[in-house]
Amino acid sequence: MQKKRARSRRRFLKGAGVASTVGLAGCGGILGNGSETTADEIVFYNAGSLEFDPGTEDNIKRFEEETGISVEVNEVPWNNLKTSLTTIWRNQDSQVDAFNGPTWWLADFVSSEWLEPLELGDEHMGKFPDSLSELVTFDGSTYMAPEFGKWGTYLYDQQYLSDQGFDSPPDTWDEVLNQGEQLSQGDKAGFGYTWGGKSVFTFKQFLYQAGGQLFNDSNEPVFRDAGVEALEFFSQLRERGISPDGVSSLGEGGIGDNFVAGQYATVESWTPLGSRALDEWEDGRLGSAKPPKGPESRATFQDTNGISVSAFSERKDAAKQFAEFMTSRESAKNNMLVEGNPCVVPDVYEDDEIQSEYPSWLLEDMRFNLENAKSETYMAQPQVDDYLNEQITPALLGNKDPQTALDDAFSNIERLYQDIGLI
Repeated sequence: MQKKRARSRRRFLKGAGVASTVGLAGCGGILGNGSETTADEIVFYNAGSLEFDPGTEDNIKRFEEETGISVEVNEVPWNNLKTSLTTIWRNQDSQVDAFNGPTWWLADFVSSEWLEPLELGDEHMGKFPDSLSELVTFDGSTYMAPEFGKWGTYLYDQQYLSDQGFDSPPDTWDEVLNQGEQLSQGDKAGFGYTWGGKSVFTFKQFLYQAGGQLFNDSNEPVFRDAGVEALEFFSQLRERGISPDGVSSLGEGGIGDNFVAGQYATVESWTPLGSRALDEWEDGRLGSAKPPKGPESRATFQDTNGISVSAFSERKDAAKQFAEFMTSRESAKNNMLVEGNPCVVPDVYEDDEIQSEYPSWLLEDMRFNLENAKSETYMAQPQVDDYLNEQITPALLGNKDPQTALDDAFSNIERLYQDIGLI
């Protein structure tokens, strides 16, 4: 029996059909009938090429070997996946059985009634942190099984910091600023962070560290006050020369490349960068720490991929079996071993095989980030993020006053939510 949550996830399901107003829905309320013959194959839409998701690829092979069900993988470019799924489901097409994607798509998909409840019990969902389980649960039903995560791991060049006279890395925002000026020497930047193409992700992480959030439980935007603190922190990083010029164009890969190349003293990145640096640097050079504490917390942004099942699938039972297998403890552990992605199951960090693969000090910080990560699901996510991005980006670049930028973003988002009937 699926565990009932004490609190429903806002009013997402009550607003079913709302997404049609913003160009997403068209067929809300018409679900598959749940009947199926015994399936020996399912179609899985993967967010991008499996070449870059070796953990997922390996677990698919394990699933096929253990169940006899073959998986036809459709590798859809990340930027196109949500649009592709929306087009398919508007037409009530059964060609997709399961897909993986981020938790932040869920609000629109669930509201449109395009996803099937997974009916995963307490034993399966109970192994994830409560904050993650609640993120994928709406009105008591689970619509996504967490597969793997990417959190803002805080890493540093321990050898370089020691040479500069520091016994430990910056522990707070103030220390990032105060130590950062000394750490920024020659071609070395004091602090690098992922931004390129994901300015909203970056903003969320530092918004949470400042004690804020995007929306309250009544769908009202509430990000302005804490958001100003976050943007002013970035202004100081830029004005004091701690973050390098051009960081706005660098995504996960670029940040990782530059860190390994020795261009950053400290860095926050969502890639499996720790395992890569361990492989490429000499022993004793890499250091890891908990994220520097902002005005309220050390929370990092929770960017978790999970697996969901289409409400229009004619092979729901096999697709649910796939979702459960791919998010089992063993599969989560295997993904971490194969690919280096942070595991979504806390007790895996204590596993002997994981302990032998990674140093305990790195695992301790990775687990901390998992258990303290924050995220939100909200309606009209693409539109909200576009409104945030168009204001945050000029503020991050120093071309717009932070307060003005967030006031403008607030007005646009508030008007959007009023127009679609959420507030």
